[in-house]
Amino acid sequence: MEKIIIIGNGVAGATAAEVIRKKNKDVSISVYSDEPYPFYSRIKLPHFLGDEIKQEDTYIYNADWYKGNGIEFYPGTKIKKIEPDKQFIITEKEEKAEYDKLLLATGSINFVPPIKGREKKGFFTLRTIRDVLSIKEYSQKNKNAILIGGGLLGLEAARGLKVRGLDVTVVEFFPRLLPRQLDEKGAKVLRKLIEKVGIKIVLNAQSDEVLGEDKVTGLKLKDGRNVDCNLIIISAGITPRIELAKEAGISVNKGIIVNERFETNIKGIYAAGDCAEFQGRIYGLWTASTEHGTIAGSNIAGIDTVYSGTTPSTTLKIVGIDLTSIGVVNPEGEGYRELIREDGSDDIYKKLVIKDGKIVGAILLGDTKDVRAVGKLIKNNVDVSKYEDKLTDSKFDLKLIT
Repeated sequence: MEKIIIIGNGVAGATAAEVIRKKNKDVSISVYSDEPYPFYSRIKLPHFLGDEIKQEDTYIYNADWYKGNGIEFYPGTKIKKIEPDKQFIITEKEEKAEYDKLLLATGSINFVPPIKGREKKGFFTLRTIRDVLSIKEYSQKNKNAILIGGGLLGLEAARGLKVRGLDVTVVEFFPRLLPRQLDEKGAKVLRKLIEKVGIKIVLNAQSDEVLGEDKVTGLKLKDGRNVDCNLIIISAGITPRIELAKEAGISVNKGIIVNERFETNIKGIYAAGDCAEFQGRIYGLWTASTEHGTIAGSNIAGIDTVYSGTTPSTTLKIVGIDLTSIGVVNPEGEGYRELIREDGSDDIYKKLVIKDGKIVGAILLGDTKDVRAVGKLIKNNVDVSKYEDKLTDSKFDLKLIT
């Protein structure tokens, strides 16, 4: 019986396991995770932080799912080494397991810039269930929080802390929120909406030093400003986990280098998700990791499938604020047209980016009823040129375009 080992139980690893089992009932599948939990949603962690859901509600598959699908699951098991020549892995407990095919879905860790004082008590990253449990415990007595990083996870974590009753400030390095997902106008609308919820925003803010003796008492910025706080969460991007691959002689750059089938330079070894680098790009998105897991899983199961990239699509859900950003939203170069609708209020902003008669990007803020339709038009490369004057009209139904 062919033996398949998956290292990592995040969205890419779990999706691949599911796809392999669906396509092939006769292979042995083993999933190893260094976390003690079944597959859970990182997207739901801010809601768990805000006590809106329980820990179990973050689980996508529970322990019974692995059993029911004939998948051997090894939670809390760290892999120490891969031996590609001998085709086995070694756990930290010195246990060996042989494989015929191996998938590295090792994910990523939070990138923590070299801020002075980051080792102090009260300084956290937010990536895992364990992180949330630690933050919850610390926030029982420390109610003044700073979020370093105004990205999607940072803003949703800020909302989670606000729901917990904390005083929250978001400190963002860039001159606007969500610089990759929004343009300048959209970011201004979003900032107003977030400040209405009672979260403070500080832009153009480069963190210099965490203040306090052994515990956090504030954050000093590079321009000399001090922001008081007793709890800091940093959400400033990701670092792919590539150490295992690198030590095993698998080609790496910023991530583990893969081809369009998610195979590495060593035959029979694949990589997917946040740890994988395809054509010089690391996506770091849930949607992309799902696609990676699906395609890697199909190829491991023997069904030839190729990947051509993922159109970035991100959604922010803060109570009362709906935002979806898809594809190219800050176009550079020739040939782009931008269609913008502002309804006069401060709460809605819509933008469609058109190139060669086709929608290539969209910002839908405050009114996201057209998300599905726009996503479909982008994915299917539909020519919308004869509808251009109606595209941003709120009364026009985009679903009518085929």
